[in-house]
Amino acid sequence: MKRLLTILYDALLRKQPLVLVTIVGSTGSTPRGAGSRMVVGAEGCLYGTIGGGISEHLAEEEAKTLIREKRSQMQAYFLHPNAEADIGAVCGGDVSVYFQYLDPEDRGLTQVIQAGIGCFTARENLWLVSQLVIGPGPAHLGLVGEAGLVQWTGSVPQDPKAFLTPQGTQIRQGANLYFSEPLVQASFVYVFGAGHVAQELVPLLAHLDFRCIVFDDRESLVCPERFPDAEKTLLGDFSAIPALVQVTQEDYVVVVTRSHSCDFQAAAFALETPARYIGIIGSRTKLNFIREKLRDLGFTQEVIAGKRVHAPIGLAIKSETPAEIGVSIAGELILARANPISEG
Repeated sequence: MKRLLTILYDALLRKQPLVLVTIVGSTGSTPRGAGSRMVVGAEGCLYGTIGGGISEHLAEEEAKTLIREKRSQMQAYFLHPNAEADIGAVCGGDVSVYFQYLDPEDRGLTQVIQAGIGCFTARENLWLVSQLVIGPGPAHLGLVGEAGLVQWTGSVPQDPKAFLTPQGTQIRQGANLYFSEPLVQASFVYVFGAGHVAQELVPLLAHLDFRCIVFDDRESLVCPERFPDAEKTLLGDFSAIPALVQVTQEDYVVVVTRSHSCDFQAAAFALETPARYIGIIGSRTKLNFIREKLRDLGFTQEVIAGKRVHAPIGLAIKSETPAEIGVSIAGELILARANPISEG
């Protein structure tokens, strides 16, 4: 999402009119769900996708028309045989798509987008909200946090707290209809170990809107130049992790260090935190070693083998190379993120 906002901001600074195309509702079988977005300029798509295929092609052409007409619009696409609006799709579902015209002369709009980009450094949950206005006129866009409005254009909504939804959702307040979607998650992925697996994993997670912090004791490896997609890199001894890292129940811990002892120290630290996910890389022999050491520290079998601990880490896709392992870990984190945070 940060990449999308950056593209919006840069294009608007160049005085380029845009349409932000967003799926705001879907039913049945569809390629993408609510919250999928695409940025379209006068010449076509600049970034993103709403699922590809004929519906995306039609949406792109519609967006180019709306740029010329300087107006916003809602459009339904039926992805199944339909007597009134058959577009040749057979997925079986329907999508509601909002086309939001973005005027480069609207200074308030660029301020909201700029503020949204800056919010990615904050450790708080934030939502991007669009008022679904049809026709010509300025775009109504805003940022909402758990404490209330952060930045807003247009009329102020009645109840900002109603926008704190777990996923993209349409919300009606009086005569106004809004679409709210989580923009920034307060969570971080703490990656302990800055080796080959981390190098493959971190850019992939960043692309998936996870915010990564990489920790290692090797100065030559743990540096911003090596991990440009990381939120932060931390240098320190593995025995000093508790003094350098603070993990919340929103966070994920990925243990992929270079040695049994470093893995053990990182795992022991993680089990003392409320992290929603803990994953440890390793062979059966290595993981047995770590489990025995954890038992020696007083951790029970229930804790070591509980639902929070994923060992070996990653989905079982027979991964072998660092890149493949990175994909398997990313897949497991996507699954963990989609599930509610466990209270246990």
